[in-house]
Amino acid sequence: MKNLLIISVIFLIFYSASSKQYGKFLVINDAHLDKNYKEGGTVQCDSPCACCCDDMPPSNYTGQTAGKWGSSKCNTPFRLFEQVIPVVQQQQIDFVVFLGDAPSMAFWEVTYEDSISYVKYVAQQLAKLVDIPVVPVIGNHDYSPSDFFTCDGSMDNYYKTMADIYKQWLPSDIASFHHCGWYSNSIIPGLRFLIMNTMICDPADILILHESEEMTEQCKWLDSEIQKAKDNGEKVYLFGHVPIGQSTQRIYPPLCWTNSSLKIAQLMEKYPDTIVSMFSGHTHFSEFRVVYDTKTSKIPVGMNLISPSFVPEASRYSGFRIYDYNTQSFEITNIHQWYSNPYSVGDDQIPVWEKHFDFLSDYKDYGVEKVNPSELDKIAKQITTNEDLFKLYYQRYAPRWNVDSVTEAKKNLIKCSLPVTKNSIYTECLNKLNSEK
Repeated sequence: MKNLLIISVIFLIFYSASSKQYGKFLVINDAHLDKNYKEGGTVQCDSPCACCCDDMPPSNYTGQTAGKWGSSKCNTPFRLFEQVIPVVQQQQIDFVVFLGDAPSMAFWEVTYEDSISYVKYVAQQLAKLVDIPVVPVIGNHDYSPSDFFTCDGSMDNYYKTMADIYKQWLPSDIASFHHCGWYSNSIIPGLRFLIMNTMICDPADILILHESEEMTEQCKWLDSEIQKAKDNGEKVYLFGHVPIGQSTQRIYPPLCWTNSSLKIAQLMEKYPDTIVSMFSGHTHFSEFRVVYDTKTSKIPVGMNLISPSFVPEASRYSGFRIYDYNTQSFEITNIHQWYSNPYSVGDDQIPVWEKHFDFLSDYKDYGVEKVNPSELDKIAKQITTNEDLFKLYYQRYAPRWNVDSVTEAKKNLIKCSLPVTKNSIYTECLNKLNSEK
């Protein structure tokens, strides 16, 4: 009788876990930690990239100083990242994705040894999560000098070092990681993770030209892995630090070279029922891209969901993102953005993390019922003419920034960057919107 009771309890636990209809996973990216951060330090901002808080002000100083938990003009203090770990643990998530960029943005101060040290620190903190797998992705600042990535063999030691740091979460076959930082993994039956090295399509990488052999090689590898997943009845999540498509900060160059972006778009077009989404960070903003077919540029075939940064720089909050997903189809069912305002926390307090927005609730008035390419296409099409929709998008894009101060040229950059398509269509969009004002 006792044995029967034990078997019944085990069966109920297994049945409950296997029959769970929805799951959650959490994404953190662009931590940009600063080992030199000093509470009370002078906030210096002569740099175009980042500010440092490592100099203590003179006694007659009356300017802004660095707070205990962060400053709007600095990189992240270690204590803020340490404080979020127990918050992550409480979220009842199935896995965590770290989308890269552990080191400070003050790249001129970051040595190769420093970059490795920052990544090790993040790995050590994430290892404190109990029974939560981690999916690590390399970011453009995770190597020094930053944005200098290649796959010609000269960085083999670096990729092996990164694999060693993250080894507790990597699969047994990591030959591709050792080669160029990309790899395949599956921690949930029926779901395949393909982790990409999208730095090799980033125009900031001066070692890589428009049509890089590395990107061609990676896309061939992706094609092969996605086909295997399809044959095995698996769905695919793509993870890459740098998003595809155009930037919202400049007309040129794009985030990822257009030819490389279109290669990934072609894979989404080829495997629309296998690839669920691509997930990225890097921009520090809350964004998305809709991928269209390469023939007509009118049919939505894929999406790239972009999460904002953890670093609370440029007067933005510190944040992480939670994705809801269906555990059977692995479709993304909702997006929840969490933020904390470290500037407003007193010395005797700790940051409070709160949900800032719920994607489906926010966009339901615009006919959006799901998180998929067709539904995001509704936003991309309406946003060019609907000012209220643009304001909503922008308030999620950069919380704490004043939407009323955005120039028309900036608005048009954001609107025209949503589609991942040919350069000619992007240019046509900008010309049309700019001519209307």
